[in-house]
Amino acid sequence: MAEKNRMDSRIIQLTAAAHKYGNLNIRSCGENFFPPDAFGGSSRSKGIGVQIIIRADGLLNPIKTDIPTNRKNGKPRWIFRDRAWVKEFTKIHNLNMGNTIVINRINQREYVVTIDKTSSDLVKLEEAARIVGKTTHNIRDYIQRGRIRKYNEFGERISKANNGELRVSLKELKDFLNLLEQDRYRHHRPGQNEELGFYGLPEYERTKHVHRLHPYLGKFIPQLVEWFLARYFKENDIILDPFMGSGTTLIQGNEMKMSTVIIKV
Repeated sequence: MAEKNRMDSRIIQLTAAAHKYGNLNIRSCGENFFPPDAFGGSSRSKGIGVQIIIRADGLLNPIKTDIPTNRKNGKPRWIFRDRAWVKEFTKIHNLNMGNTIVINRINQREYVVTIDKTSSDLVKLEEAARIVGKTTHNIRDYIQRGRIRKYNEFGERISKANNGELRVSLKELKDFLNLLEQDRYRHHRPGQNEELGFYGLPEYERTKHVHRLHPYLGKFIPQLVEWFLARYFKENDIILDPFMGSGTTLIQGNEMKMSTVIIKV
């Protein structure tokens, strides 16, 4: 199905007129991409063609429209007659002049418009991690928590990826990390210790030792315990942890050559 849609798609570049007037230049689609009866008169009073249905990603209602022709020569004007949705679509997806979108033909009268994910915005996890300075473990964690979405190589959203198929959007990833950074500064006002955030710590380091045994979200990471032990204790000190939990204090205390006594009720 993905290959079929890819073969029956057209890529459209946005112009200034798309933002200002909603004029989406569909000349590159060619006449054969639309049914012959979809081309109507130069104005509504001259008669409209048989309408096609456009479903634009992010817009609630489908658009019914035809394609007007030139009053003098009868040739297509290569814009959709109903075009207010174009400005709304570009605003929702934060698109600018020069960006590209994709028109997929589902059947003879139905089309789907999406943003173009086949450009450099769509990358594999390894490339995404390299670009933003994270690890692939971090990227997978963002996906599992629903922070960014999964795509295939054709830019289609997917729930499950086949081997080698998974792609992520760099824009979505950078937008999420930007929000994360803003949240970071909001929670670390003057006088608070920013070291305790551990924001840049890779997932595989946060889950070392016993932290991969179960997924309980309430456990604190080993590095947090290490920070307090190093700050307030020294080698051979005796540490009492009356609430053992996952055993983080036990493990980190022993690793730092401290004697740790734990209590588990």
